[in-house]
Amino acid sequence: MDDALAPALKSALRNLVRSVVVVTAQVDGQPFAMAATAVSEVSMDPPSMLVCINRNAAIFQAIDAGSDLMLNVLSADHEAVSRACGGGVRGGERFAIGCWEGAVEGRPPFLRDACAVIHLTQANVVDHGSHRVVIGDVLSVTLPSSLPPLAYFDGRYVQVAA
Repeated sequence: MDDALAPALKSALRNLVRSVVVVTAQVDGQPFAMAATAVSEVSMDPPSMLVCINRNAAIFQAIDAGSDLMLNVLSADHEAVSRACGGGVRGGERFAIGCWEGAVEGRPPFLRDACAVIHLTQANVVDHGSHRVVIGDVLSVTLPSSLPPLAYFDGRYVQVAA
């Protein structure tokens, strides 16, 4: 492989404006959360989404165990939540920042005031390189907040104009 290809791709991807999503999962009563931008819709029939999870991330054990996922689309005032779930805070302490609703009956924790909360059940997984691509069928969608989304561009948080 060309050693210059990965850095060039990283530079190119900095040009994509992406919504910030915190992915949550739970296994054996332990909740996990991680910030992600590699999230996308797959299909409307059936309604499905995909998320890419690094196999070195703590949340991977829940993914590997088949946990349902919650995609919490962050609003513009959730930068602290994103930073905490992006590695600034470890483990369960991430849930001390923000208005989290705890896991119930197999449903992972979710952010009560997110722009959108999308509940997924794992339908298919593909291991590729350092990541697992999880395709999840949508079980439910909630739109708790009308605030604009938190976006990430060129290595920093940006405001999205309405």
